[in-house]
Amino acid sequence: MKKFWLIVVILLCFASIVGGKVYWNHKLNQVRAAASLKAQGDLSGINESSDTSQNAIEKKIAKLPITLRNAATDAYKKSGQVQISLIGSDNVQALALLLQNQLDQAYGESFFKITVQDLGKTNSLALNQAKVENLIQNANGKSDAVIFTPLLYNDDRQVRTEDTETVTTLLEEKVRIKYPKAAFFVSLPNYSSNQPYMNDRIDELNAYLKKQKITVLDYLSNWPKGSKRADLVGEDGHTMNNDGRQVWINYISKQWGLN
Repeated sequence: MKKFWLIVVILLCFASIVGGKVYWNHKLNQVRAAASLKAQGDLSGINESSDTSQNAIEKKIAKLPITLRNAATDAYKKSGQVQISLIGSDNVQALALLLQNQLDQAYGESFFKITVQDLGKTNSLALNQAKVENLIQNANGKSDAVIFTPLLYNDDRQVRTEDTETVTTLLEEKVRIKYPKAAFFVSLPNYSSNQPYMNDRIDELNAYLKKQKITVLDYLSNWPKGSKRADLVGEDGHTMNNDGRQVWINYISKQWGLN
């Protein structure tokens, strides 16, 4: 009888051990499966985040003007940099800082690099003697885009409007020859608050450039008329103040999808 109960006890112990092992193996498998699913979910989230970021940049690039878009696409594929040169006087330094900041916010730092050539009081006839590579020498021998502001205010009483027009088209041609893939934009001087004849010259230049099919950054379509123009310029009547520069950068941001 004792042997019978001993055998029963041994069998119960064995069944308990086997059952416990099966149970804990099942629980362990459940834990492993849950951990695996979580890891896959985390990885999926990382990939999704990466894809989202990549798609966002590509969508922004698609909003750029076509010639600049091509340069940005190429730079993005090669982890390169898009070089934009601003050439002009008076406002060019401040405008370059605004554009650099806006591009950095949209694309991250270092994807776009803005370089500046402040021509000071140089007039168009003197500019025409300069070599293109000297005007954009800070761009490491490379240029993806040039934004040029014609020197109408510097030319006042020194250079005819027709000559200012000619120099602008000649600069565009020189840039095209030196940097065949570079985009070329003209950012017209802003309107004066106290020199109506200068505003007429700006309008004449604008009409001429459109006939030549040179791309104009038409921020002046947002410039106020009449007495309100004085609110956007300094004491000289034409150098942009902060509000004037804001009109310029708002236009660029909208047209280039930087908002």
